[in-house]
Amino acid sequence: MRDRGSGGLVYSTDSGRTCPTCRQPVAKCTCKTQARAMPKGDGVVRVSRETKGRGGKTVMIVRGLDLEPAALAAIGKQLRTACGAGGTTGDGVLEVQGDHCERVMAWLANDGWVVKRAGG
Repeated sequence: MRDRGSGGLVYSTDSGRTCPTCRQPVAKCTCKTQARAMPKGDGVVRVSRETKGRGGKTVMIVRGLDLEPAALAAIGKQLRTACGAGGTTGDGVLEVQGDHCERVMAWLANDGWVVKRAGG
Protein backbone atom coordinates (compact mmCIF):
# COMPACT_ATOMS: atom_id res chain seq x y z
CA MET A 1 0.00 0.00 0.00
CA ARG A 2 1.40 3.45 -0.91
CA ASP A 3 0.67 6.84 0.58
CA ARG A 4 -0.25 9.17 -2.28
CA GLY A 5 0.58 12.40 -0.41
CA SER A 6 4.26 11.82 0.35
CA GLY A 7 5.01 8.99 -2.07
CA GLY A 8 6.64 6.85 0.63
CA LEU A 9 5.96 3.32 1.76
CA VAL A 10 3.68 3.33 4.81
CA TYR A 11 3.13 -0.40 5.38
CA SER A 12 5.24 -3.44 4.74
CA THR A 13 4.23 -7.06 5.25
CA ASP A 14 7.73 -7.74 6.61
CA SER A 15 7.88 -5.13 9.36
CA GLY A 16 4.38 -3.58 9.61
CA ARG A 17 4.00 0.23 9.62
CA THR A 18 6.97 2.16 8.28
CA CYS A 19 7.96 5.80 8.41
CA PRO A 20 7.41 7.41 4.98
CA THR A 21 10.46 9.66 5.42
CA CYS A 22 13.25 7.30 6.50
CA ARG A 23 11.49 4.05 5.44
CA GLN A 24 12.36 2.35 8.73
CA PRO A 25 9.86 0.48 10.90
CA VAL A 26 8.00 2.93 13.15
CA ALA A 27 9.68 1.46 16.25
CA LYS A 28 13.15 2.20 14.77
CA CYS A 29 12.30 5.56 13.14
CA THR A 30 15.04 8.17 13.53
CA CYS A 31 13.21 11.14 12.01
CA LYS A 32 11.63 12.39 15.24
CA THR A 33 14.88 12.31 17.22
CA GLN A 34 16.65 14.24 14.46
CA ALA A 35 13.85 16.82 14.36
CA ARG A 36 14.12 17.36 18.14
CA ALA A 37 17.90 17.80 17.97
CA MET A 38 17.69 20.65 15.46
CA PRO A 39 16.98 24.05 17.08
CA LYS A 40 13.83 25.89 16.09
CA GLY A 41 14.22 29.40 14.78
CA ASP A 42 17.37 31.49 14.90
CA GLY A 43 17.90 31.67 18.67
CA VAL A 44 16.71 35.26 18.99
CA VAL A 45 13.86 36.15 21.34
CA ARG A 46 11.55 38.77 19.83
CA VAL A 47 9.43 41.11 21.96
CA SER A 48 6.55 42.93 20.30
CA ARG A 49 3.59 45.06 21.38
CA GLU A 50 0.05 44.18 20.28
CA THR A 51 -3.37 45.71 20.84
CA LYS A 52 -5.30 44.07 18.02
CA GLY A 53 -8.27 41.95 19.12
CA ARG A 54 -7.92 42.88 22.78
CA GLY A 55 -10.32 45.78 23.10
CA GLY A 56 -7.52 48.35 22.89
CA LYS A 57 -5.54 46.81 25.75
CA THR A 58 -1.76 46.59 25.25
CA VAL A 59 -0.04 43.22 25.54
CA MET A 60 3.66 42.39 25.21
CA ILE A 61 4.23 39.26 23.11
CA VAL A 62 7.44 37.26 23.59
CA ARG A 63 8.28 34.76 20.82
CA GLY A 64 11.33 32.62 20.17
CA LEU A 65 11.83 30.97 23.56
CA ASP A 66 12.43 27.38 22.48
CA LEU A 67 11.60 25.66 25.74
CA GLU A 68 9.43 22.83 26.96
CA PRO A 69 5.93 23.98 28.01
CA ALA A 70 6.68 23.61 31.75
CA ALA A 71 9.91 25.64 31.51
CA LEU A 72 8.15 28.25 29.38
CA ALA A 73 5.39 28.55 31.99
CA ALA A 74 7.98 28.98 34.75
CA ILE A 75 9.79 31.77 32.86
CA GLY A 76 6.44 33.37 32.09
CA LYS A 77 5.55 33.37 35.79
CA GLN A 78 8.90 34.98 36.71
CA LEU A 79 8.57 37.57 33.94
CA ARG A 80 5.01 38.52 34.91
CA THR A 81 6.08 38.82 38.56
CA ALA A 82 9.00 41.07 37.58
CA CYS A 83 6.63 43.31 35.62
CA GLY A 84 3.86 43.22 38.23
CA ALA A 85 1.36 42.24 35.57
CA GLY A 86 -0.83 39.38 34.48
CA GLY A 87 -0.61 37.37 31.31
CA THR A 88 -0.63 33.88 29.86
CA THR A 89 1.53 31.24 28.22
CA GLY A 90 0.57 29.07 25.28
CA ASP A 91 1.83 27.65 21.96
CA GLY A 92 5.41 28.75 22.67
CA VAL A 93 4.34 32.39 23.17
CA LEU A 94 4.35 34.47 26.35
CA GLU A 95 1.89 37.32 26.81
CA VAL A 96 2.41 39.98 29.47
CA GLN A 97 -0.40 42.48 30.02
CA GLY A 98 0.57 46.14 29.73
CA ASP A 99 3.29 48.09 27.95
CA HIS A 100 6.41 46.70 29.64
CA CYS A 101 8.68 46.37 26.60
CA GLU A 102 11.88 47.79 28.10
CA ARG A 103 11.42 45.89 31.36
CA VAL A 104 10.73 42.60 29.53
CA MET A 105 13.75 43.04 27.24
CA ALA A 106 16.05 43.92 30.15
CA TRP A 107 14.85 40.94 32.21
CA LEU A 108 15.36 38.50 29.31
CA ALA A 109 18.81 39.94 28.52
CA ASN A 110 19.84 39.56 32.18
CA ASP A 111 18.63 35.95 32.00
CA GLY A 112 21.06 35.32 29.11
CA TRP A 113 18.77 35.49 26.06
CA VAL A 114 19.53 37.39 22.84
CA VAL A 115 16.61 39.85 22.64
CA LYS A 116 15.33 42.04 19.80
CA ARG A 117 12.41 44.42 19.60
CA ALA A 118 9.96 43.35 16.88
CA GLY A 119 7.37 45.55 15.26
CA GLY A 120 7.01 49.30 15.55
